[in-house]
Amino acid sequence: MVQLAEITWTDAKEFFSESDVVILPVGSTEQHGPHNPLGTDYLNAEAVSRVVGERTKTLVLPVIPVGVSEHHRQFPGTLWVPPQVFREYVEAVALSAASHGARKIVIVNGHGGNTASLLEVAGHLRRECGVFAVVVMAFPPGMMEIGGGHAGAGETSANLYWHPHLVKMERAPRTRQKERLGGLRMQGMGRVGPAQFPWDTIDLTETGLLGGAGQDLDASTASAEKIKPMMEKFLDNLCEFVEALKKEDVKSLLCKPHK
Repeated sequence: MVQLAEITWTDAKEFFSESDVVILPVGSTEQHGPHNPLGTDYLNAEAVSRVVGERTKTLVLPVIPVGVSEHHRQFPGTLWVPPQVFREYVEAVALSAASHGARKIVIVNGHGGNTASLLEVAGHLRRECGVFAVVVMAFPPGMMEIGGGHAGAGETSANLYWHPHLVKMERAPRTRQKERLGGLRMQGMGRVGPAQFPWDTIDLTETGLLGGAGQDLDASTASAEKIKPMMEKFLDNLCEFVEALKKEDVKSLLCKPHK
């Protein structure tokens, strides 16, 4: 087994002695439309991490299931923590793993709203703590070509690939995004005229299927078959990366001394 939560401390000691690489799945618990589970982001991150961990014999840390998701708060079931709390928690988990010998950490992130915070954490770990951390999204490149948007056909297809029993396709919506905030015309996500504003999901959609202002989205076209080829390629590439990372001397990956 490669799941840290499922092995004993003596087995963990052996894993840490054999490799300085660990995988940390991170996601969110937030609305994903009326058809996808609230745990979509962390469930996908956990699933990707599990497969990569098994194939590469790399230790997988317990998933962090709540992230930076306040913009979805008007939808019941959404949970969130402030970015500062999230950063501190992720860094503390990483440093606790580092105390046992994990000097390289692959953060598999299922939620785009976490990315900025995770890169800040990775930067501090690399510059100040002697730990090389990288962030990779838990979804394959090109997924949005299946169907864009948060909870759209692409993301729903990923759910159907990993855990179809949790998806209620009969509820998959078609949604046109709102175009006005009061009397102002919105553009994309979070723009009114020449200005940016801190948008909430509800500003654009009532269903939770989310995209740019005025965009038509259709989650009903999702299928596991559509995403399978790109998912398998993505997993292969991620496994190759982890194997390559294992061979690197961590000292060669850390920041050079400041002059």
